[in-house]
Amino acid sequence: MTSGMEAEQFTVRVAGPEEDPAIAALVVEGFIDKFRPVFGRRMDRSVKIMEKWIGLEHASGGVTSLVIEGYSAGEIAGSVGVRTAASREDVLARGLWRNLERNLGLPRALWATTLLSYPRYATSSSEAYIERLVVSPDFRRQGMARRLLAAAEDLAREAGKATVALHVGGTNLAALRLYEGEGYEEVSRQRSLLTGYFLNIRDWLYLKKEL
Repeated sequence: MTSGMEAEQFTVRVAGPEEDPAIAALVVEGFIDKFRPVFGRRMDRSVKIMEKWIGLEHASGGVTSLVIEGYSAGEIAGSVGVRTAASREDVLARGLWRNLERNLGLPRALWATTLLSYPRYATSSSEAYIERLVVSPDFRRQGMARRLLAAAEDLAREAGKATVALHVGGTNLAALRLYEGEGYEEVSRQRSLLTGYFLNIRDWLYLKKEL
């Protein structure tokens, strides 16, 4: 049995732009069951799309990415994005749309935009928001998700935030146990028949923690 102490052997740090491709590959691998219905036959372009997406989040979305290193130099075992600054929503939306249309074509881009519009979130100047917490399958059950979450909360405190929040699918029981165990409480939930049917996520739970 492993514990959170094992994760202490690994280094958590702020990611550089050169690590966007590795983070993108990790995100696609971690959420592949959700991306298949979104990207359809263009799954071969999913990592390229996600790499551009992450770059846009960093440039215009107010997001900082953290990574936890694996056993060898340059190996990324997990990552989390933390939104601590104001997002330039118009720039971000245009960039994301161009990215999807260029790689998927107009019909599939419209479909992807519809599915990816959930869950909806309104930013707050006093709140940090957790994005895409993911750990490589090779490094799971070693306390790395908890370590990344703690580092994200530290970043939020340093940015002067009073709370940190996130969304999680209602069927993702492992993630729910993690978040509830770390002091996150459900504030509200959104229900979507569309994502329920295509992504098997009918309820999106909005969780919040006081810092």
